Parts: sequence; structure tokens; C-alpha cells
Amino acid sequence: MKNLQPVSFANLLTISRLIITPFLIYTILHDYYVVSGILVVVAVLSDWLDGIIARKTNDVTKHGELLDPAVDKIFTISVLVAFVEKHLISTFIVFLIILREMMVTWFRSVMVNRGVVVPASFYGKVKTTLQLIAIFLLSINVTDLGVVFLWLSIIVAYYSGIDYLKIFIKKKVWE
Repeated sequence: MKNLQPVSFANLLTISRLIITPFLIYTILHDYYVVSGILVVVAVLSDWLDGIIARKTNDVTKHGELLDPAVDKIFTISVLVAFVEKHLISTFIVFLIILREMMVTWFRSVMVNRGVVVPASFYGKVKTTLQLIAIFLLSINVTDLGVVFLWLSIIVAYYSGIDYLKIFIKKKVWE
């Protein structure tokens, strides 16, 4: 049996978002707006801190690099589906978000397999920030403004997706 390594604190923070997700969904579906807002803030802080801690403690791992974006997608999509169930947003919005995420994930995976590493773009970070603001606003029942931020995040997401597509084509990674 291989020697098992302890899970780093940064990865525990990442996993905490996964644990928070079902509780957040429950609070959204049952109109516990204050608790929902607090859980979103805790999740956002854990997302922000896990990378900082991993870099500061020289504990950046392949597991963490793969786990963090996967947990982010699970968190985001799960919470957005809860908003669909509450009739706060449309299924079409969630479709647009998932489509972009899967396409960019595919572009990046193909590029990594060809030795082309593309870090997260500035616009990808803006997209995430707008999306998390939208999730927070929707979770505390500020729906109109939350939907506006969600649409802004979609516009920025597709703009950043075009950047990934340009790199994909320029590097000719499909060959």
C-alpha cells in the first residue's frame, strides 16, 4: 500500500466548499436567506484562502490544482440549479453557464495534453467574481440585481471563452 499523505489545509478548505454545498442548497430551497448568505460568504472565503494558503505554505499540489476548479464547478452549478428550482433564474441561464464551462475545460484539457499550459485569464476571474456576487445576491433574495450580475457574468464568460478559443486555434493543438 502506498504511503498516504495527510490532506493539506488548503485542500481541506477546498473540500469544505463541497461540504457546504448541500447545506446551502437546503437553505436556499427553504428561504433561510441569512443563513444562505453566510454560507455563500464562507464558501467564497474558502475559495479565496485555499489558493493563498497553498502558495504561502509551498503546498501547491496537482490534486489541489484539479480539485479546486472541480469543486468550484460543482458548487456553482448545484447552487444555480437550486435557484432554477426556486424559479429565480431560468434553465437557459444554467445551460449557458455549463456550456461555456465545459467548452473552456475541454479547450484547456486538450492544450495541457499538448504541453500548452494556459492559466486562468483576467476575464475568467472577473466572470467568477460577478458569478459569486450573483449567487450571493440570489441567496439573500435580492433577485433582480442577482440576475443582472448573473447575465453580466455570462457575457464576460463568453468573452473570456473566446480568448481560450483564440489560443486553441493559434497553438494548433488539434493537430
